[in-house]
Amino acid sequence: MVCLFLIPLMAFGIHKYYISLTKVDYIEEKQVIQITMRYFLDDIELALENSTGEVMKLSTKNEHKNANQYLETYIRQKFSIWINEKEVIYNYLGKEYENDEVFFYLELGNIKEVNSIAVQNSMLIDTYEEQQNFVKVNVKNIQKTFILVKANDKDMLKL
Repeated sequence: MVCLFLIPLMAFGIHKYYISLTKVDYIEEKQVIQITMRYFLDDIELALENSTGEVMKLSTKNEHKNANQYLETYIRQKFSIWINEKEVIYNYLGKEYENDEVFFYLELGNIKEVNSIAVQNSMLIDTYEEQQNFVKVNVKNIQKTFILVKANDKDMLKL
């Protein structure tokens, strides 16, 4: 009887979801915006290999010697942020691997006031058409979550 339930389920196969999570936090007392991005390692690796033509082998002892530079370039091409309707340049602080995920850390300093914040994130959208980039913005205890996709890869929070 159990087999009757399992056979139909196996016919559908395993569906992989293409999602990421980016947290954008304004720390008013420090006048900084901290950005943490979380992606599946194999998805980022494939996107990077597609864009560079190089084998990356991320998170291994054979990681490409320029992987960090390629990653920063890729992020800068695909992720932008506007504060008070002006595009700002963020600092790329680095990456960290944890199991099958990679975390990227970005920061903006000397942000005295935030009246609006807009985020554009098209990371992985060229690689996976179904990619959904979730962006959680937290500014002055106001929280908003954007779901950015190929058809709409930018959104804004006005205070």
